[in-house]
Amino acid sequence: MRLPSLAAKGLAVWAGASALACLSPTLPLPPPLAPTVSAGPDADHVTLTAACNPPEGGAVIVIINTTSGVPMDRAVGGALTNSCGAWDAVVYAHSGDQLSITYEVNGQTSLPTSISPP
Repeated sequence: MRLPSLAAKGLAVWAGASALACLSPTLPLPPPLAPTVSAGPDADHVTLTAACNPPEGGAVIVIINTTSGVPMDRAVGGALTNSCGAWDAVVYAHSGDQLSITYEVNGQTSLPTSISPP
């Protein structure tokens, strides 16, 4: 009876570990930093501005106004980040509304950051 070589055993261990690694969940993307909130172009909008921060360049920023009663066609806004992760967006929101902000990169969605315009 022939015993497997040490290299064959190592290859089998590596293959098994690799297979298990594919089954393990990936860590979620961290939430984006909270943007600065300023007055928008009218009383129904605010401007959100984020300096260079965790979302990488080319990430898709998704902003959802989760406040009940907000018209569905105005509840979602977004932006694309520049090369350092900075972005800005004008979104429908009033003082006290709840905004949930996430970003998407390579098919993954970050944890949310929640803000409320003053």
